[in-house]
Amino acid sequence: MPLTSYFSAGEWTSEASTAISVDIVMVVVIGCCLLAWCSDIYRLCPGWGAVRRFDSDGNEDQRARETLLQKEYDRREAAAVESTAAPKLYGSLGAPTWGVLESPNQQESIVDHPVYGQVKVRDGFEATQQLRRDSTWWAKDERYFMEEAKLRRGELVVNERFAKLAGSNI
Repeated sequence: MPLTSYFSAGEWTSEASTAISVDIVMVVVIGCCLLAWCSDIYRLCPGWGAVRRFDSDGNEDQRARETLLQKEYDRREAAAVESTAAPKLYGSLGAPTWGVLESPNQQESIVDHPVYGQVKVRDGFEATQQLRRDSTWWAKDERYFMEEAKLRRGELVVNERFAKLAGSNI
């Protein structure tokens, strides 16, 4: 069937023919827009490029204010980096409720780790560990210190119904 037979006046009214023509134009316009978008050809138009120059460069007063703002920002940034006098907080608890037992010669330094990025290294932490090991009130890992003292507890039998613990009088 030839193409002209689709637009014959006998099958459609004039309004339907007009609507079909408008639809065809609309599809062609959308196709051109998609072609321009996919090929990035719209960037060749002068108004679509990146802003390379603003309407005005400003004046000397504006430059002076921007310089003062930059200096203030740099000063506050340096003060934030140097403020190591902030209290040490563990998580979101705030001040530790269990007390503090640390060596006075312990210092923190920031190091760039190849895997983890920026990390804190505590120089002199061995002295803190020794203080905590010798302390009578600091919590200790019982299993570790029991193994250090060569103490052993009796082995439990999982399925024994009335197992008695070694050393207990139950």
